[in-house]
Amino acid sequence: MNKGWVQMLTTAALTVMVAGCMGQPVATESSVKQEPETRITNQHSPQDTSVEEGIGKGETNLSKTSDEDSKGEEAQVLETDVPKYEEEKLSIVTGDDVKLETSLEHITTVFDGTEYTIEPYGVIFALRTGMGEPVVEGEKIVFSQDLSIDMSAVATMIYEVMENTSLNEAVDKELQDHKDSFYGKFIETVSNGGLQGKHNQYKDDSVYSGVFYYEFDQHVLRIEYKSPINAVDAMVRIVNETVDSVKMQE
Repeated sequence: MNKGWVQMLTTAALTVMVAGCMGQPVATESSVKQEPETRITNQHSPQDTSVEEGIGKGETNLSKTSDEDSKGEEAQVLETDVPKYEEEKLSIVTGDDVKLETSLEHITTVFDGTEYTIEPYGVIFALRTGMGEPVVEGEKIVFSQDLSIDMSAVATMIYEVMENTSLNEAVDKELQDHKDSFYGKFIETVSNGGLQGKHNQYKDDSVYSGVFYYEFDQHVLRIEYKSPINAVDAMVRIVNETVDSVKMQE
């Protein structure tokens, strides 16, 4: 074979090889088949963790809020249960002028009086104006006035409220505190205002003294009186006038 044919065959072979290479598709990144991603299911992703942490915090806040609400409701119940009498201080309110009429030994007399209200209880009584102005001494309301010209007959009227006490309990306490101090048994009485009461007189020949109890609204009004014997006539009327006037505020 001559030199010219060799060159021609060589050229033809190279041509075929190049053509074959040019026809082969070139692999790219997009054409590469990717394996599916493997996901670990027994662990939480950061997003899942934060969500669950948020729920946990929310539960803690809700629990704390519930506790605070419960404490608030508890405090409100305690405030509600507290009786209003314990929240307010005892005071005496001066009311209207009134006429006090009493009968003694078939003789009826009329005197000027003043009506008073004991707050916060709303219990009312009247007393002759001549007994002066009321003075609050601790838990007692005291009237004190001389009923004679020579200052020898100072009379005293004392009013106080015994809370959460029945009429019988008040009498029992009086008997315990002043054993053998009365002339006899307590006598039942009723005020003109319809309040049930009991009365007894202290066994003391030097003074005219005694005590009245009137039950109202689960409490008891205690009225104690005392005056020298030489003022007994006036004091009997004064006592009758005030105990008859006891009533509840409308």
